[in-house]
Amino acid sequence: MKRLIPARFFAAAAVALGALGAVSAAHARSDLYFSVGIQPAPGVYVEPAPVYVQPQPVYVEPRPVYVPPPVYTAPAQVYVRPAPPAYGYAYEDDRAWRRAEWRHRQWRRHHGWDARQHGRDWD
Repeated sequence: MKRLIPARFFAAAAVALGALGAVSAAHARSDLYFSVGIQPAPGVYVEPAPVYVQPQPVYVEPRPVYVPPPVYTAPAQVYVRPAPPAYGYAYEDDRAWRRAEWRHRQWRRHHGWDARQHGRDWD
């Protein structure tokens, strides 16, 4: 007696269902889909719709830039001469008087006034 559905068909179906179950369990993703493609009649060409996919941006780490550390130089030391004590009008007047006396003595010595005073040289 011949069976209507052969045993090989049941075995192939069982293997296909097992493979489908293993594949769906292996991916375990929410965006998994199953599709069946149908070929059109022979000699008919169907052009697929154009699809534009924007490329992923490329992120590149910038190369390191070497910046030398700042150079510190100490400022040069400045030496200032202190002002003379009691610098003011009195100091200038005293200085002017001393210069006038010196010039007076030098004039007298140059012109011989000291020798005319009878040999007095203590002046």
